[in-house]
Amino acid sequence: MPRVLVNMPSQFGGRPSGVARVAFRVIAGLVERGTFAVVLRSPWTRDQLPPAIRDRIEVVTVPRPRIMLLDVLRQAFAVPRLCRALDIDVVLNADPYGAAFGGRTRVSVVHDLYFRTLPGRHRSREALTTDPIFRLVLANSARVIAVSEATRSDLGRHYPFLRDRSHTVPSAAMLDPSACDPASDAPAWEFVLAVGNAMYNKNFGTLARAVAALGRPEVGIVHVGEDPDEAIATALDGAPVRLLRLSRIGEGRLAALYRDALCLCVPSFAEGFCLPVLEAQALGCPVVCSDRSATPEIAGAGALTFDPSDAQALTACLRRLLDEPGLRAALIARGHDNARLYDWAETARRYEALMLDALRDAARGKPAREVPHAHPAP
Repeated sequence: MPRVLVNMPSQFGGRPSGVARVAFRVIAGLVERGTFAVVLRSPWTRDQLPPAIRDRIEVVTVPRPRIMLLDVLRQAFAVPRLCRALDIDVVLNADPYGAAFGGRTRVSVVHDLYFRTLPGRHRSREALTTDPIFRLVLANSARVIAVSEATRSDLGRHYPFLRDRSHTVPSAAMLDPSACDPASDAPAWEFVLAVGNAMYNKNFGTLARAVAALGRPEVGIVHVGEDPDEAIATALDGAPVRLLRLSRIGEGRLAALYRDALCLCVPSFAEGFCLPVLEAQALGCPVVCSDRSATPEIAGAGALTFDPSDAQALTACLRRLLDEPGLRAALIARGHDNARLYDWAETARRYEALMLDALRDAARGKPAREVPHAHPAP
């Protein structure tokens, strides 16, 4: 049985980021399929891992690096040694902050290119260090997996040499639709739900301004995530809009918020995939999202879209939800249909197929070749 090293040193141990959650779902799928033996190299200890994979894989725990560029250079020597010791066939980098060498071949996952695609970010300090990492690791990967067609398109535009070896393999909803928290106390007032840490790309200030302009005192905002700079409250600028801020809540409470919300709003300037869109659709929550980047691709027909630079356009969408009979029910129905198109078992199968294909190429001594795109997003 071939052995795969899932390499994820960049994520904090015990803190389930989006990258880590995707990696764990893929690992669970690979274990169920039984084609690969899985070794996880990351800052996570065995006890911190999800029960579905905790006792079914080998675990190599490493400290999270403080300087990513230096660690990527160090991995160029450390990971090949580990692969020889553990008889690894494929290195699967859970993101590009991984190993450029090691195993018989490598496959790397790209979740976003914000350092390239967000206005003003391409000349930042982050971009100056991230770009050489991407070039080193991805250039030495036989296959590159993008989580959406939008991300794959960004890859092709900024790194043309990857076009023939990049493939789209989307994720799926993670939140259990049956999740329930009996103690959950949803707001008694109507609310727009925002999910995610208030980073620049999330553009939550536009949501705040749009709800303030709505002029409906019965409609407030619930934000699930961190907002250390008070971006939402600052954008409200004293407007009489209720704001409830929550963070690190359980799945049951989050599921209840999705079910009770007027809608999930995703006003992002850029998203690599955006899991909350599918989580909302699976739980019967209408989606109102940006018409840029990956969000319209992932949301499909189950969403109202708007220009994220135009708060008035978002206000108009929210008014439609409140005032047009039947619109909310139609979005919920279309959202359910869309969410069913994404499936973790299929995602794992496509990862497996790409890794096996990369291994075949390595055995023949051939360079990466183009294969049909893996499970393109609907």
